[in-house]
Amino acid sequence: MHRLTSVDAWVLLAIYRAGQQNKADYAAIVSCLPDVSLPIPTHQEFKTAYNKFLYIKFIIVEGANTSLAPAAQQLVDAAKPVSATGASAQAWVDAIANTLASYKCKSMCNRREWQEAQYLQGLELRDLELQDLELLNE
Repeated sequence: MHRLTSVDAWVLLAIYRAGQQNKADYAAIVSCLPDVSLPIPTHQEFKTAYNKFLYIKFIIVEGANTSLAPAAQQLVDAAKPVSATGASAQAWVDAIANTLASYKCKSMCNRREWQEAQYLQGLELRDLELQDLELLNE
């Protein structure tokens, strides 16, 4: 039995945020991870979350692009705090994780693999975006 975790919630929020910016490839999704108090998910954790979401039909895959299915979109929207910036990003991840805690997967898909090179590119993009935010806040 596979449970959905806080890391899965964080990945789901990254997919949501990427979709809001009309980005749908793996590197873009990684770059859209909000800054919260968790260690950045590893490439393997991303792939595991991806396979869980495929199994429960929370994501739609079209070629190299991944987006949220309507049910997942509603779940993330419903969990959104009044102000989803800064410290409240953690509250958003926590709210999604609380909802996902009731989901259990008997299995997972293993249909497709995201590539580690894309993951590393996404981390670089994320770091650049966080640096830009820090410069704006100075």
